[in-house]
Amino acid sequence: MDSEPADPDDPSDEALTELVNYLTPRRDNEMIATYQNTTAIACPVCEEPFDYLIASKGPQSSLSLDEVMDLCVSVSDDDRAFLFTHE
Repeated sequence: MDSEPADPDDPSDEALTELVNYLTPRRDNEMIATYQNTTAIACPVCEEPFDYLIASKGPQSSLSLDEVMDLCVSVSDDDRAFLFTHE
């Protein structure tokens, strides 16, 4: 196992998993998990701070948004989507 910490600017699977460790869990169900970025961590896609990470738990999920917001998207090797919200 690599002893180097994952680079949060690298949108690989390991980096996304590492990123979740620095976020505050908010919601979790069988389809998605939602985490809040309370420390202004940079989005691995656009490098701007994001508000929430919405992580799908499978290759297919549905999501209903209550607000209009900008999204950045990253997809893992196993086809899970990671949505980074920017309000």
